[in-house]
This record gives sequence, C-alpha cells and structure tokens, in this order.
Amino acid sequence: MNKKIYSVSEMSKIVQETMDDHPILSSLWVRGEIANFKCHSSGHLYFSLKDQNSNVRAVMFKSRALKLNFKPKDGLDCLVRGYVSVYAKETSLQLYVEEILPSGIGLQSIALAELKERLQKKGYFANERKKDLPLLPIGIGVVSSPVGAAIRDISRVVRRRYPGMPVILYPTLVQGEKAVDTVVEGIRELNKRKDIDVIVVTRGGGSSEDLNVFNSEKVADAIFDSNYPVISAIGHEIDFTVADMVADIRAATPSMAGELAVPVKDDIKMILNKQRNRLFQLINNYIDKERMRIKYLSESGFLKRPDRWLDRYRDDLGKKEEKLYQVINTTLDNYRYSISLNASKLHSLSPLATLARGYSICKNEKEEILKDLQKISIGEKIDIQLYSGNLRCEVLEKGDKSNESRG
Repeated sequence: MNKKIYSVSEMSKIVQETMDDHPILSSLWVRGEIANFKCHSSGHLYFSLKDQNSNVRAVMFKSRALKLNFKPKDGLDCLVRGYVSVYAKETSLQLYVEEILPSGIGLQSIALAELKERLQKKGYFANERKKDLPLLPIGIGVVSSPVGAAIRDISRVVRRRYPGMPVILYPTLVQGEKAVDTVVEGIRELNKRKDIDVIVVTRGGGSSEDLNVFNSEKVADAIFDSNYPVISAIGHEIDFTVADMVADIRAATPSMAGELAVPVKDDIKMILNKQRNRLFQLINNYIDKERMRIKYLSESGFLKRPDRWLDRYRDDLGKKEEKLYQVINTTLDNYRYSISLNASKLHSLSPLATLARGYSICKNEKEEILKDLQKISIGEKIDIQLYSGNLRCEVLEKGDKSNESRG
C-alpha cells in the first residue's frame, strides 16, 4: 500500500496523465445527443453529450470548430471524435472534441475512413504499384451507364483526338443496390479482351449517396486486380472516391479521361514525321562520312600501287620462311643424330651382334635356351641358332667344362 500523502493537484495530475495514456480514452468515437450547447465569444464550443443513462461534459476549441461545415445545436444526434481527460481545476471528467459528424452521415464517413485505412495498409494506394498508360492504346474499354453523359463525353473527346480509335462500352448500373456488382463485372470482363489495353471507369456527377458505388471495397478490389491500367473519372472535379484512389490515374471529369486515354493523332503524325526526318538526316550524314572515307582511301598510295604495299610483306614473309626452314632442318638433324646414337647403343646390346662374332644359341624342343648339360639328354633333338640360319641337331655325346679345358 502506498502511504504517501498526495495533494489534490497531484492526484488530479496523476488521473489526467493516466487518462491521456489510456489506449482507448486517448482517441475514440462517441455517439450521443448534444445538450446545453453554447458557443463562447472566444469561439470555443461548450456542450454536453448524453444518452438515456449518462452525460459527459465536452469542449471543442475554436481551431477545430472553424472546420465544421454545419452548426451544432441541442438535440442533434451526432458522432464525436476526441479524447477523454480531466479538467485539472475542478478534477472533472471532460471530453475534448476534435471532430463532430451528424450520426447518419457520420456512420458513413467512419465506415469510409476505415475502408480507406484498410486499403492503404494493403498497398492499394501505393504509387509504385500503379501502371503507366500506354502511349497509343489499341482500344479503350469503358465501364459506365450506356445512357449517361459520361460515355458520350468520352466518345466525343476520343473521336476528336484520335479518329478511328475503338471505344468499347461495358454497360453497367452506376447507382443502386446492384450497381456495385455490375461495375465489378464490367472491369473483370473487359480484362478478358485482347482488343483493348486501358479501361475507364466513369459516371457523371451526383450526390454523395449516388457516388457510394465507387466507395465499395469490391470495386476497389476489381480495379486493383486489373491487368490493364485503369482511369477513374467519377463525378465532378470536387468529388473524390475510393475508386479514384485505387485507379492508376484519376481524371477530374469523363472528358478529361478521354484526353488522358489517347493522344492527338495529328500530334503523333507530327512526331513521327520529325523522327523520320531525323533518321533520314542521320543516315545521310553516315553515308556522306563513308563516302569521304572511301574517297580518301581511293586517293591513298595503298590503293594506287597495292603491289608496293604487298612487296613489304612479301620480303618479310620470305625472311620468315627462310628462318623457318633453318629451324626445321636444325631440328631434323638433331633428331637424326639422336636416333643414330640410340641405334648404335641398341645394336651393341643386340644378341645378333654376339652371334656375328661366332657364338650361337641352343634351344630344346620347348624353345627353352640351353645353359646346363644336365638338362640335355643323349639323343635329344636341339635347335642351334647361328648368325645366319638355324641348325636342327641330335645330341650324340655330352662333355663338361673340365674336359674342355683339358683338351
């Protein structure tokens, strides 16, 4: 338990700070009926906000009261946005009002504000995801009423700016309960066509209730999901809907949408003519430059006496050819010498050289070289290889080395 003793001012300050930091009381909407309304000479508004069971004091300071587009009065059912705090001098609860909306319009405004906030968090309004309009579309799709002024205005502007440009209307409702679904269907169906590459969603002016169709989340989703860039032209210049915020570009009026959708055909022709002339100029400049280069080369000694130019290379080529032959001959001589030397070494080690000195090689019938008398039997047939030819002999007698030495 906290045993500290607080002054009234300290207690009031603690209550005030606690309420100012409260996650709900620091910003909330409250619905109630205005009572005891008073507009002070300072411009501040003082009143109470009540329902059947409770009553709370409220104040709206002049800086915010000047933004109201209606005059509050007793008995008005309204929505109030603000924060709850304590009036320190009296330690009394008070609602500090930042915005007042009549309840009917207010509920719609809050719902619209919540929708805008939700769509913004989903990235629907981000500029980096918006698509560029084609410089010259192949065709324009229009989602609008077939009997309204909007389609007539767009068609008239397109015909004037670019005669022959296809304008394909998907007829829809633009107000009423079923209007949202028809507009969504129109956007999605036009996305299936291959003969257009830009879509205009439009209707003429009307009341805020008439324009609610284009404040629908379904319409926002359809525009966001469109493969083709979407131009919105809803109402008059002062009207601004969710569809305008999601669209890739907003036109203040249907006529302006037509101007944004297509360029002026004559302007395109003029630009193309300028580009063509510029291209021809570049080509001619290049040709002139190459002609001058060819003329310079034709007058040079190289083309007048090409044989002299070739003589320098013939001389150089001859010297290189001679040097190449020298290198080849030297290399061949080195290889011949090396081969001869190795052949001499091999010949000295060859058994044929030994045979040439009068020696011979004896083999038995198994082709085994005979080295030991003990492995030879009397009467056995043997082969004797001489330096030139072979002898087929039969062993008649054997003798040892000792007998040979004594003989």
